[in-house]
Amino acid sequence: MTQLLTRWGAKSAFRAPFTIAVALSISWAAAAAAAQAVPGHLKIVFSSTRDYSCPPDPVCDVASNNAELYIMNRNGSDQTRITDDNVLEFGAAWSPDGTKIAYYSPVSGQPQIFLMNPDGTGQMQLTNFHNGAQFPHWSPDGTQIVLQTHTPVTAREIYVIPANVDGTGLLTETNGTNLTNNPADDARPAWSRDGSRIAFMSNRDGNYEIYVMNADGSDPLRLTCDSADDRAPEWSPDSSHIVFQSDRPGHREIYVLDAANTTCGGEIGLTRLTNTDCSTCTTGEPRNQNPFWSPDGSQIAFESDRVNPELQILQVWVMNADGTNQKALTSLPGENGQPGWGLEADDSLSPSAQNTHAVLTGGAL
Repeated sequence: MTQLLTRWGAKSAFRAPFTIAVALSISWAAAAAAAQAVPGHLKIVFSSTRDYSCPPDPVCDVASNNAELYIMNRNGSDQTRITDDNVLEFGAAWSPDGTKIAYYSPVSGQPQIFLMNPDGTGQMQLTNFHNGAQFPHWSPDGTQIVLQTHTPVTAREIYVIPANVDGTGLLTETNGTNLTNNPADDARPAWSRDGSRIAFMSNRDGNYEIYVMNADGSDPLRLTCDSADDRAPEWSPDSSHIVFQSDRPGHREIYVLDAANTTCGGEIGLTRLTNTDCSTCTTGEPRNQNPFWSPDGSQIAFESDRVNPELQILQVWVMNADGTNQKALTSLPGENGQPGWGLEADDSLSPSAQNTHAVLTGGAL
């Protein structure tokens, strides 16, 4: 199967010790209780190739030009296609108020950031970066977007731009602020929910590690220290922890780390959430990757090919924030991945009711 994004490995049964699971359950329960109640219904936006075929491959790669955007309820129900234009739509991120989805799609060969309504209407191009722009991530107040540049030859940089939801002109590099400005490769930025910091991955010290910096780009700090690659960080709703993917076991698994780390090598509270080691796999071990924390703190969505490791077909999965109750939300046909949580704005609620409407939990939609 043609690989358009770098692929690693991953597996199928969670084996974390009971005592760790209990401790994490208490921690994440507190985080969920502290998360602000917001209007709307918890949803997941994701990319899918279910509507296309790519012979001789069994499915089209989710990072190919055949990926469309879908949304679904948190339990996997009501999967609805919201784009239909036969070009790549990827890296989708819901705005904090639930009214917009940011994503990237190619324009004249370069990926650029777009905005649209959650039902797929109102699509508009936001950026026109010379080297392209990818993986948008909203500031907590919804006024800015942090992103990575797309530079196949030179190193990527991390920029912050205004979120011009009114469509007032295309934004270029000169309209944004380069937060990293480093000769190394810096990518996959994620804004903390309290607005104070941005996590990202960088190879400035050799291999890819997880870093955090202040929202203005100052005081970058390395959080992980391992010979393996650590990538794709995302914050917990209370900004106390970071979930990320790592190939420490020799294939991609998902870990969580206390964001209070201040020195390289400490890795406070490092816990492995997925464990899909596969001694019988002949073409590489399954992958667990691209984690994303739910706004209420109770769950983490991610993508995994543990059901089809030989064919490397990714699907969207979800688990409790402590790693328990892992289950698939999507299945064949097609490859499905790059999940992003959000709250679809509920226009049926009055403004006063929206201010008090709690996020859905448990097995609710």
